[in-house]
Amino acid sequence: MNRLHTYAPHVYYFFFFAAAASYAPFLAFWLREAGLTSQQIGILYAIGPLVALVVQPIWGLLCDKHGIEKAVLMICSLMTPAIAFGYSTGGGFALYAATAVAIAIFNSPMIPLSDAIAVAHAQKYRQTYGASRMWGSIGYAVLVSPIGIMYSHIGIRHMFVFYMVMMVVVFAITLVLEKGGGVRKAASWSDIGKLLQNKEFRMFLLLVLLVASGTQCFSVFFSVYVGSTGGNVSEKIGWLTAVSALSELPFFILAARFSERFGYRRMLALGAFAAALRMCIVSFDPPMGLLLASQMLQGITFALFYAAGVQCANDLCPEGWKTTAQTLFSMVYTSLAVLIASNVGGWLIDHAGFSIMYRTAAVLCFAGGVGFIAMRGLGRGGTVSRS
Repeated sequence: MNRLHTYAPHVYYFFFFAAAASYAPFLAFWLREAGLTSQQIGILYAIGPLVALVVQPIWGLLCDKHGIEKAVLMICSLMTPAIAFGYSTGGGFALYAATAVAIAIFNSPMIPLSDAIAVAHAQKYRQTYGASRMWGSIGYAVLVSPIGIMYSHIGIRHMFVFYMVMMVVVFAITLVLEKGGGVRKAASWSDIGKLLQNKEFRMFLLLVLLVASGTQCFSVFFSVYVGSTGGNVSEKIGWLTAVSALSELPFFILAARFSERFGYRRMLALGAFAAALRMCIVSFDPPMGLLLASQMLQGITFALFYAAGVQCANDLCPEGWKTTAQTLFSMVYTSLAVLIASNVGGWLIDHAGFSIMYRTAAVLCFAGGVGFIAMRGLGRGGTVSRS
């Protein structure tokens, strides 16, 4: 039990992302099978980031003030899968939209809170955050393929029950977690405005938004695209997602070393160009073998790009503004990019098809890569001044 306590965040991340693997990769396909258009699916996927922009600061304030990180995690770990059953009712778009809002309220604080607890735990036990977070990728990769095969035999409708069971396990593991040292406070709008006055940091965020809008188009609609190819869809999604998740592991481990040696600018550009290549491949409706091989680019397009972006945002700003910079980077990469990708991507699919959507995404990624190459200020540690 003492050993479990020492490595509790590792175990938590493994099962949390394993639970996500039983549900997240298959949801868009489920919604398409329920009769929704790509644009409607895009709207549903946009709801989460939009709600998160409002509720995450509220959750953070409550936890900062009352020290209730564990209690919030426990509540959210049960409420999120319980609300997800709303998607299984076949109640139509209005009910699905209400479900998406309710899920976002309880799901959005889980990763920031668990990260805060894991960081505090790592400092206490002389571990590293990356070592514990890596087990999340392992859990995701290990489960997603077998679960896809299972759904192909018993039916994808069972994913809501399986997700609930897995999150009950997460709830139990949360009991073993230590109380964190507090979550990051939400940045004030005045701090955000001051940081955005710096041209270099503004350009960094704009280029991140370009690339992330392209890659999020891929993420949001990939299972819908796989569904359009026919065959055993659940099994295909499982194998494709497993390969992409496994490809992340070495790049999460080596991203800091690569950035130190080659600089953030080159690593961010490499991630952008790799994403453009990946979108181009998918846009030509490749055979399953080539599609599977292209999934191995995920390690560069996500793990390397995201890790370099986090460190770059941290180094581009002075002490005292680190949290503000990370908040902005997270808002741009996840919330704003998903809002753009889900709505514009869904519209493009419905009006022009998957090929045009993915080629548009490739152009965005390529443009971002060129921008990073041209941004000479993004070296290994250039810092934005307060002036």
